[in-house]
Formats: sequence, structure tokens, C-alpha cells
Amino acid sequence: MSRKTMTEPTETTDLNARLETSQEDRAKAQKWFLRARELGDKRNFDHAIEYYVSGLEFWPDAVEDACKPLHGCAVARRQTGGKKPGLKDTMKRSTSDKDPKKAFVNSLWLFGHDPDNLGYVEAVVRNASRLRAEDAARWAAGVCLKALETNPRAGPKNFQALANLVEEMSDRAAGRGEHPFGVVALQIGVDAIALWRRRYPKDQNAENTLRTLSTKLTILKGNYQDGESFRDSIADAGEQADLHDQKRTVQSSGRLEALIAKAEADWRANPDQASVFKNYIDLLCRREDPEEETKAIGVLVEEYKRTDDYRWKQLADDIRMKQLGREVRDAVGDDEAVRQARIAQLKFELSAFKDRVDRYPTDLRFRFQYAIRKFNAGQFDDAIPLFQAARTDPKNRAACGMYLGRCFYRKGYHSQAISALEEAIRDYDISDDDLAKNMQYWLGRAQEANGDLEAARKTYGNILQMDYNFRDIRARLDNLQPSSGPAGEED
Repeated sequence: MSRKTMTEPTETTDLNARLETSQEDRAKAQKWFLRARELGDKRNFDHAIEYYVSGLEFWPDAVEDACKPLHGCAVARRQTGGKKPGLKDTMKRSTSDKDPKKAFVNSLWLFGHDPDNLGYVEAVVRNASRLRAEDAARWAAGVCLKALETNPRAGPKNFQALANLVEEMSDRAAGRGEHPFGVVALQIGVDAIALWRRRYPKDQNAENTLRTLSTKLTILKGNYQDGESFRDSIADAGEQADLHDQKRTVQSSGRLEALIAKAEADWRANPDQASVFKNYIDLLCRREDPEEETKAIGVLVEEYKRTDDYRWKQLADDIRMKQLGREVRDAVGDDEAVRQARIAQLKFELSAFKDRVDRYPTDLRFRFQYAIRKFNAGQFDDAIPLFQAARTDPKNRAACGMYLGRCFYRKGYHSQAISALEEAIRDYDISDDDLAKNMQYWLGRAQEANGDLEAARKTYGNILQMDYNFRDIRARLDNLQPSSGPAGEED
């Protein structure tokens, strides 16, 4: 199947024009996207990403149908231990190829396999912009901004690169008369530079760039508002600014404090409006400040007591669990501090999920999460019936099977562990993702412990063929190899 390629715009090309995708190519892309969604639902993230990327080669601007779900698969793949691209991958997939579509597709593939890599995220923005896939470029710019927010190692060059790209994007939008699109793009740049200025307050380039983009943003906003609508907007400018800033992830400390104070006042005036209360809590948790989060927890608990609405208690517990997770990460480097932080985290999570299971006894998701905490606490007799009940949920069936096998293994019931793991492997459609390899690994451990050494060797060998560096698989297989006697000379 041949696919059209696109080269850099020539002097006769309308440099502001969007990339157009035919209905025929959109239909072709949708077939790839449909299969990608099916694979993603089965947690086969590697193949799902491949299919999304293949479809985006036909329809690069398919943000809702492909770009966003591809990002979701990429994050899920990372969370399940997916490997990052190696040197051969980066050499094979150049993000600076002369053909902008090929460079765009290469960037998407690398981003899909390492979504936290600033270089890959920036490459997606840059190549979508080269391709004039404007919707994809704007979406990727937003993803890039969030990556800059969460990456403490982001340097001035990263911020400047994003600012330049969104400025070019906005200029093209203005040239096409798409002023609202240009405003959104420029706002991303302004937010990025504001973050740059806070990270590097002595960098004069940040101040100059922010001034330039802010001026262009003001002018562009005025261009798509006629005199009447502009005057009307001034009348409620303060309210509109509040609504806009509430949605922004990056803003000055003083501005955020003002928004929090206003949100609290709105809630006090409308105590029975859940959306108003939720907005106040969201703002309190915006910058992950422990004191503000603790205040949010206290307010949520009081609201739960007042209304008996359990979602507020659940949200308070979610915030506390995030805090405890950060405390574990912050303690890295001090083994005893990490141990104590993990104990505190597990103790709280056991209590929180028990509470949710008691409140919603038919919700299998909570039962599954509670079972995992019981397993982590070594309470296998409690965990086993929880996993047995939770595995009736198709989404967690395979994972429950693996944990059941591990529980039986830890109890010394090796035959039962083998049966549980073999059943879980048979029912799982994927053979090479992280969950599949873990199920095989623990099957091999159970077979080894049960004295089924030949079966264990075969199981370990299967894993070795999939992933040579998985866990301690090579050492375990070596220990099970029969002695071959003294080595002879090679022929």
C-alpha cells in the first residue's frame, strides 16, 4: 500500500494553509484506529501504539481519534514497565527527516514508547507544525507544556523551543484568519515562558520573550473581537479572567491565592453547590503544597460529615494517598526513611480501601485495589478471597490470576499456584507484555519450588526468548541447567 509523502513547503505554497486530509484517507485511518482501540482495551499497548501511528500517517490531525488515545496507551505502557527506545530505535526513526510526514510519524512512535522524554514531545510539536497538521501541533504543544511543568530538569532551551513553535503556529493561524486558534496557541507559549521565568528568575531572555508573546496575544485577541463585543467583554472581564485562570495549570503564586480566596467565598455563599465546592478543592490542590492539601483534606472531611456524601471522604483519602506517595519518593536515598514511609503509606491505603469496600461491596475495582494492599502487607489469607471475587471483573481477571498464584506461592501451596497461574495465562490474550511475562515468571518460580524442574526450565526459556534482561531470569535458568561435564575442545 503506497502512501503519499509531503516535502517542505516551496515558495509557491501557501505557508499558512492547513494540511488537508481526504475522506478516503480518513476512512483508511479509522480502520487502524479501530484495531488500536481493541488492542488498547486488551492492554496490548505496544501493538496499539503501532496501529495508532500507522493510522496517523494517513490522518495526522486526528487528535481525538488517535493522538489522545495514543498518549493514554503510552502512559499505561510506561506504568506497566514498558521499555524505552534504544539507540537502534532512535537511529532508525529520525525526527529530523526531510519528509515532514515521515519525521512526524517517527516522532510519534518514539513519544509513544517514552512519553516523558522532552525531546520526543518537542519533536512531535515541531514535526506536526512542519507538516501543517495544526490541530495535532496544538495538542502536542499542550502536552509539551505539561511535560515542562513536571520535569525539574527542563532548561531554558526547552522553554524557548516551545515558545518559538507556538508563536509560528499562531502566526499561521492569524494568516488564515483563525484568530481564536492563534490565541489558544499563544497562551500555551505565555504559560511556558511564565514557568521559565519562575524557574530561572535571572534569565533576561525569559522576561523579553514573555513580553513579546504577551503583546502579540493582546493584539490577536483584539483582532477577532469587534467593537461591540469587545466592549461587552470588558464589562465582565474580571469574571472571564477568573474562569480562564482557574483552568490554567501555570500561574503566579499571588494570582492563585486570589483565585483560592474567591473560590472559598463562592463556596461559603453557595454551600450546597457541589461544582463550586469541587472548584475550591481543585485550586487548593493545584500546586501540591502540603499545607494547602491538608487544608483541603480537612474541609472535605467536614463536608462529608455535614452532607454524608461519601465522594468527599473518598477525595480526601485520594489526596492523602498522593501525599504519602510523594513522601516515599522524597525519601529515596535513605533506606530506613523509605521503609518507614512505605509502612505509613500501606497502613493508610489498607484503611482507605477497606472503607471503600465496606461502602460499595459490589464494586470490584475497590475490591481488587484492597486485595493488592493486603498482598503487599503479607496478609495472604485475606487477599486470596478478595482476588477470587475481583477476578469476575474482566478488566482485572488476568492480574487477579497472577496475584492468586503469588499468594498460593507465598503460602507454600505450589501446586495451587501452578494451577492458578496456568489458568490466568490461558485466559490472557497477550503473550509478551509486562503482565504476561510476570505471570510466566511466577509460574516458573512455582514449578521450580514444586520440584518440576524441567517445566520450570521451559517456562524460564520462554521468558528469555521474549525478554533477555527480564528480572533475574538468566541466573535462574542457568541454575537449573543440567551439568554438561568438562568442556571439550571446539571442532
